Amino acid sequence: MIKPYLSELVSDALSATLPEEFKVSIEVPKQAGHGDFATNCSFQLAKHLRKAPPQIAEGLVEEINEKLSAKGITASSLGGFINLKLSSEFIWSRLASQFDDGVTFPEHSEKVLMEYVCANPTGPLHIGHGRWAVIGDVLRRLLLKVGRDVSTENYINDAGNQIKLFRASVEASKKGEAIPEGGYHGAYINELADVEDPVQAMIDSHKKVLGRMDVQFDDWFSELSLHKSGAVDAMLDLLGEKGLSYESEGALWFRSTDYGDDKDRVLKKADGAYTYFAVDIAYHSSKINRGYTRLVDIWGADHHGYINRVKAAVKALSDSSLDVIIGQLVTLFRDGEQVRMSKRTGEIITLEEVLDEIGADALRFFMIQKSADTHLEFDLQLATQQNSENPVYYVQYAHARMCRILEKAEGPGGTLSVDDLSLEDYERSLSLSLLQLYDEIYESANQMQSHRIATYSVSLAKLFHGFYHHCPILKSEGDVQAKRLQLLRWTQLGIKDCLGLLGITAPESM
Repeated sequence: MIKPYLSELVSDALSATLPEEFKVSIEVPKQAGHGDFATNCSFQLAKHLRKAPPQIAEGLVEEINEKLSAKGITASSLGGFINLKLSSEFIWSRLASQFDDGVTFPEHSEKVLMEYVCANPTGPLHIGHGRWAVIGDVLRRLLLKVGRDVSTENYINDAGNQIKLFRASVEASKKGEAIPEGGYHGAYINELADVEDPVQAMIDSHKKVLGRMDVQFDDWFSELSLHKSGAVDAMLDLLGEKGLSYESEGALWFRSTDYGDDKDRVLKKADGAYTYFAVDIAYHSSKINRGYTRLVDIWGADHHGYINRVKAAVKALSDSSLDVIIGQLVTLFRDGEQVRMSKRTGEIITLEEVLDEIGADALRFFMIQKSADTHLEFDLQLATQQNSENPVYYVQYAHARMCRILEKAEGPGGTLSVDDLSLEDYERSLSLSLLQLYDEIYESANQMQSHRIATYSVSLAKLFHGFYHHCPILKSEGDVQAKRLQLLRWTQLGIKDCLGLLGITAPESM
């Protein structure tokens, strides 16, 4: 990764000035022309050195240039910030190391369990489930890429009153009777009339649709298994032994305010029935007991108010951490009009119908291109267009174009020998973006911001298209052609890596 490497070089160069164990942080300037990379360490050091940041920056710039200019790194100051410029030779050397030798990410000992989708098996998956599935799956791929120990799980809500109503609704449809009050309606209920076990049939349907999106889970965990195994009662006994529960008004309560929640929560109602929260604590206790030290849950927007109480329970039971990602809703549009109903049934459009219409690649890209906490407006018409307005087509076409050029050029097979490493503007912009690829992957995984890979891939594709139009490759000769072919090969590898992380195919022709 380039940022930690630059941080180490600059920190070593400034070791005589910096406090012990101080590490210079490196970022990409927001404004063009302010250097390739930058650091605000002058502001961080102001209190320690008792000087103004611009004055500190001037001294640090002199040290950096004295120690690192021979390596291809030069510095300048602007308003207290220190901007770093990399030579073409330095950039090329780092790209060769990055793509030919590979990247090593920092090691982490945590054992991660991700839980997502978790739809009630009482109906077909909707488009929101699709978004949570893609967010979770891309994050899983990212965490695995950076070397984390990750498992995934889909929690099956196959117990409770909703399941009873679902079974009763199917049974009523089978007999031609009225659906019970609060029951389930729709064509799919009638379609389940001849099925032996409608709940298992819905689970199988969910697996099939998710499989079409290349979303699989290491385990499908049954809520019903918690009840049958006595895990809920065992958890309530454990909370009692730890002094974390108490009785009041005939009900059993959890002391969640002791762990950051705004009020205590009911575990068992006065009538003896478990609350959903009690079952959820038992489920998360199961995760902890299985040795997971970091829990990651992806929930729908309607669960936002549920976060603090579950975090309180995890904190009370263990040292494991819980991260919750809230996936906001998706609104579908076609021809500028909001899509509310299925053309086939006149009911709510299902995830499977969207898959049938636009395919898995487009669905996955559109589901992941914005931050999970942002409401997503999804243009179905745009997702099927084969032009630069469609981001997934734009990125895939860039990859296919690169493959076509490399095939015509019959190479390169390894790093080409290039004597003149000077980089023109479009070559340099593309090279600097490639240099940041694995920093982007690592930061996206650490910050659980899987949408950043989609954003980066579009940006990289745009830089490639600019490079392609302004820097002839096959018509160039000698060192120029060798340099551009090598840069093209590295870009193709970078785009392919991004598409793989997004779970999207990387076509070699289109």
